[in-house]
Amino acid sequence: MLSRAVSRSLPRATSRLAQSTTTRTLLQPTLRASLRQSTLRPQAIWQAGFSTSLKHFDAVSQELSAKLASEISLEGENTTAQTDSDAGAERFLEENSQWTLESPDGEQNVVLRREFDDEIITVAFSIVDFNTSVLPMDGEEGDEAFMDEEDEIRDQSGGANTKGAINQGGTKNDNFKVAPEDSIAPADREELIDEDYDDDGQQAYPANVNVLIQRAGKGALRINLVTDNGRFTIHGVTHLPETTPASSVADLLRNTPDHIYTGPPFQQLDEEVQGLFEQYLDARGINTALALFIPDYIDVKEQKEYVGWLGRVKEFVE
Repeated sequence: MLSRAVSRSLPRATSRLAQSTTTRTLLQPTLRASLRQSTLRPQAIWQAGFSTSLKHFDAVSQELSAKLASEISLEGENTTAQTDSDAGAERFLEENSQWTLESPDGEQNVVLRREFDDEIITVAFSIVDFNTSVLPMDGEEGDEAFMDEEDEIRDQSGGANTKGAINQGGTKNDNFKVAPEDSIAPADREELIDEDYDDDGQQAYPANVNVLIQRAGKGALRINLVTDNGRFTIHGVTHLPETTPASSVADLLRNTPDHIYTGPPFQQLDEEVQGLFEQYLDARGINTALALFIPDYIDVKEQKEYVGWLGRVKEFVE
């Protein structure tokens, strides 16, 4: 993956096409014969320039195609880094056959499904988190799997907003952790940033996860999570009534009608309520094993889709 890291750091060049203008000169009627001859010359020059441009762009296309082929070959050689992720993802699917994986080629969204008693559980995430910074720069917004803007700015909602209520819910469930934003002083947050990097100095990216739990006649619960270093953090729980307009499960995961109350920030809930929600998810397989599988599979699929993208673009331009 070193080649990709180097190539992504290079500035992107932009091409500019020069434009020329032709100035027309008014001639006397007595010079009509010479006018006919002069009007043919720019046309011949323009035609010659167009023919030259076609050859130029074709050469560039072939050069681009050759470079893409080189990148495909290079990615095929650098497979060592993928071994651990491949093994981890395969092991999870073998040991947790209750989950059905839906990961269409050429698409960035991944879905896991299972049944639990009378419930249908859907877990959705996206490989875009592979290229999303842990701490986005000011003015930038990271892509999130099937999440809407309301979930991203949930800290602005109402609900159980009482003094001293925020982030008091440290629970005993090791599969989950409390979001640290509000409970830790700014001066202490730098230490947490260091924990987001592994021994090789590579950034340990978190992944956004949406869980949808559906029950017939009762609507659904949509739970917004982040998985990081093998642990889940719950950010919000929204109940979607049976009457919620949606044409698919993806709609329920992605969209929330404006009139539906999305619930308070999870960290504002009573500590015991937080802990019981975490146990509720753990009983349904939203646990450490899944929290470890998701980034592993993101790594595997992103690499596969990247190589596939190289091949499709190469085929297009050649």
